[in-house]
Formats: sequence, structure tokens, C-alpha cells
Amino acid sequence: MKVLRVLLALAAASVLGLAHAQYPTKPIKIVVANPPGGQTDVATRIIAQEMSTILKQPIIIENKPGANANLGTEWVKTQPADGYTLIVTAINNFGSNPALLKEMPFDPLRDFRMIVHTISSTNVLVVGPDSRFRTLQDLIKEAKANPGKLTFGTAGAGSSMYLFIELLKSMTKIELLHVPYQGSAKANIDVMGGQIDMQFDSMPGASSLIKDGRLRALAVGAEKRFPTLPDVPTMQEAGASNDILVPTYFALLAPAGTPPAIVARLNEEMKKAVADQHVTERLGGAGLLPVGSSPEQMAASVKSDLPRFQTLVKSIGIKPE
Repeated sequence: MKVLRVLLALAAASVLGLAHAQYPTKPIKIVVANPPGGQTDVATRIIAQEMSTILKQPIIIENKPGANANLGTEWVKTQPADGYTLIVTAINNFGSNPALLKEMPFDPLRDFRMIVHTISSTNVLVVGPDSRFRTLQDLIKEAKANPGKLTFGTAGAGSSMYLFIELLKSMTKIELLHVPYQGSAKANIDVMGGQIDMQFDSMPGASSLIKDGRLRALAVGAEKRFPTLPDVPTMQEAGASNDILVPTYFALLAPAGTPPAIVARLNEEMKKAVADQHVTERLGGAGLLPVGSSPEQMAASVKSDLPRFQTLVKSIGIKPE
């Protein structure tokens, strides 16, 4: 009887291993927990095209925005851990959200399997094309003369864009009025139209609008000038502190319990996708830099983010809600 149980277990493992080796055998869904047109959506669609070719299966992108990306992320947590429902997350899901919220609907390290840190980017402070502000110092001077009159848009109070602006306010001693939107793309429309004064947007969401003259960039939140916008100064060059840096990343994850063999396959193929020359060129044009990492490196990065964001939130004076 004992021998039979062992043989059955070995047979089941063999079948399971074969299924994993054949993965994928059907279309894969990647959830973007943000609205269409934003940084996460743009990046995911660029990479998904190459991933589909490599894996020889269609990749379906489904946008599930809400609750600063928590809604879609929580939904993916509940899906079968079979490698066919994945999520691309940005740093706000696992970095700023836990620091800003007293209660989270998921635990990043317990409820998900990290697959790969795909790309990184930065944020850029933008105003409308007809804005009277030509430099960051113009904006700061006006804000000090009229406290609380100038408006800024964000993708929500828990977004990295929001923290950038709050940090800028704290360090320059200015007051601005927050106008939240359901995604940075909608905020950019109002910046372009002059309904709000500014936004600290992601490079992917803003770069093409800047190049087309529909937005004007005042400064980038990076240590060095960004390759795609060489004429735009860094925050430090523009006269603000170089501490206004909140790195932006994008990562691919699966529900907890996803088999290691599937995670390894996805990690290997995703790194190939972001290293492809055509993909790299398209990412670069959108203000994105390919990275690639092991699942373990990604997990370590997520683990280190929370205390860093907690310190940032505390320094700004924001109380978790």
C-alpha cells in the first residue's frame, strides 16, 4: 500500500511537471490595475507584444483600475495560481500604498510570487504648453506669493506622483491645491487645457506629450538628466533638493502558489523580451529603461521599499488613513 502511494505521488508529480514544461498552452491575461494610457499600461503593452511572440500565445491586457491600483491587485490575488493570470504592478502598489494606508487588502510578499523587475523610470514635473511658468523657480515664486492657489493633479493620494509633489511642497515651503484623478492620463488632459497648473507625471505618460509640445517639462525627478529629454534639468539643477527622488519600477507578479517552474519560465522569457532591441528602443522612446532581475532580487526590493516609504511619508507629515 505504501509503495502504491509513492508510485501514485511520483506519477502525479510527473504529470504536473509535464504540464509545467508545456506551459503556456492557452492565452495569458495580464492585469494592469491602472487606467489605459498611464505609465503602467503603456509599458505593459510594449512588452506584451514581444512576450506573446516568445511564448507563442496571445497575451490579453485587461485594465482593472481603482483604489490606487489596489482593486485590480486584490482581484489577481484571488485568481488560480496557474500562470494564466498575472499582474504588472508599479511601485505605489507595494511601496507607497502600505505606507499611506492603515489597512491593505493584500500582503505583497505573502499573497504574490515575484517574477521579475522589468523596467524602471522616473517622474517629470509638467505644466501646460501655454503656462506662464517657464522654470521651476517661476512656479515656486508664484506659489509663495499666492499660497494654495496653484493646483496639481495626481493619479490619487497614494501615487508616487502625489508623494513627489508633497515632498516638493515640504522642501520648498509652498502650498498647492491637490486635485485627484482616476489616472495620470486624465490629469494630463486638464494640464494641457489649463484647468490645473501642473502634474508630476511618469515619464512614459508624459514623454510623447512633451515631445509634441502639448506639455512643457520643468524638471525631472532623477539624479541625472533623462536620455530622452536631455534639455530638461533635474530637480537639483532647477533649484530644488536632489532628495526629491522616488524611483519608479514595474514588475510582473503572479498569485501566491504559482509553481516555481512557471515562475522561472516567465522570468527567463520576460528578461528576453525587455532585452530585445526593438522593445528597448520603444521603451526608451517612452522614457523607460529595461532592467530584468531574478524573482529573489525582486522580492528583496519589495521588502526594502516599505520602510523607505514609511520614512518618506513621515518626513512629509502625512498620516496613514
